[in-house]
Amino acid sequence: MTRPGSRSRSLRRALAAAVAAAASMAALVTAAPTAAAADNSARCPAGKFCVFAGDDFTGEMKTFSSPQATLGTWDNKISSLVNNSGLWATMHPDVNFSGDYIIVSPHNGPNDLSGSIMGRFDNVISSIRMATTNYEVTQGVPYMDWVAWPDQPRPAPVPAVAKFADLNNDRVADLLERADDGRLWFLPGKRDAQGRTQGKFLGGGWNVMTQLVRHGDYNSDGKEDIYARDKAGVLWFYPGLGTGAFGTRLSLGGGWNTMREISAAGDLTGDGRGDLLARDTAGVLWMYPGNGYGWFGTRKNLGGGWNTMNQLVSPGDLSGDGRADLLARDGSRRLWLYPGNGAGSFGARKQLPFAWPSDAPIVATGDATADGISDLLRPVGWSQAFVYPGTGTGGLRGPEANMSWDTAERVRVF
Repeated sequence: MTRPGSRSRSLRRALAAAVAAAASMAALVTAAPTAAAADNSARCPAGKFCVFAGDDFTGEMKTFSSPQATLGTWDNKISSLVNNSGLWATMHPDVNFSGDYIIVSPHNGPNDLSGSIMGRFDNVISSIRMATTNYEVTQGVPYMDWVAWPDQPRPAPVPAVAKFADLNNDRVADLLERADDGRLWFLPGKRDAQGRTQGKFLGGGWNVMTQLVRHGDYNSDGKEDIYARDKAGVLWFYPGLGTGAFGTRLSLGGGWNTMREISAAGDLTGDGRGDLLARDTAGVLWMYPGNGYGWFGTRKNLGGGWNTMNQLVSPGDLSGDGRADLLARDGSRRLWLYPGNGAGSFGARKQLPFAWPSDAPIVATGDATADGISDLLRPVGWSQAFVYPGTGTGGLRGPEANMSWDTAERVRVF
């Protein structure tokens, strides 16, 4: 997010990146609004990209949230703009995103197109491209290029570890990433000779889901699946295809909005079938035993008091005893290991090292470091992440692997 005081510096960086990648020269939005103009710009709601027919954010206002190849009645009508959204935008004087353009970074705030520098774009905008990444908004191509974890030699596979977090059945842990616009990407763990890997676009519309969870095979076909809860409280089962993509979804019914958090925990009961954990709004933790077909048997109450925790994480077998475990972070940034007992519940908890920021998710990555032991991942900012290798006995070592997403401005991995 660009803060008002650093707007010009961020825009200079955004322009440099755009010029390096774009076919045509991008103009830079730098006009500083006056105090009166800033008051007018407050008409633009939080989270919106707004354009105005008048200078200084006056006159008619319209909001956009998707690419506009033509502007209809707004063609050659825009004199000022405010970007309070998390999207990138390029504004073109020609239809179909052609010609020179202005590039506007996320949360850029108010900009008046009149004046000596930006005046040539005043009242001449005919198309607007919007996207979640700098690369796509300048190139017009959905793309995810990232640096994966070190491509180390793989040990002899440990079945429970090798299958946990492996979406394409290559015995290497993978990730999923959901962009702010709802598009879902598969991020394979294997990298190329340059140390990079290209994400696979799985489709849009995933922003209707309030939670997506994995890991493990829940329908007994040997491929990892995912669950997703929509805004109406319906839980959906998406069977994995073993390629990083998913088959036709199955509705598991409504009422899941009573759950504050859902976590796909792997096999908690020792019957070889994946199970689900869910914490309700009252702080009670429930275990839903998997039946091997993608849905569940009668749930089991695991007790209350879990509202003291602000995140639940299912790491698979972190303690090395062959049983699925649970992690929970409390309000004091402490991370607790609850070792699975193989009977659908947990033993005495153990505090793990390090302070875990409450504003950063903890992601269960499976075996990311190729040592046959489950690990954890913590995203840092929008485009970096660190791996915390497991010790195999329920502990963690300090971060060793640094991953980065060069084209993703906002990453939400799981």
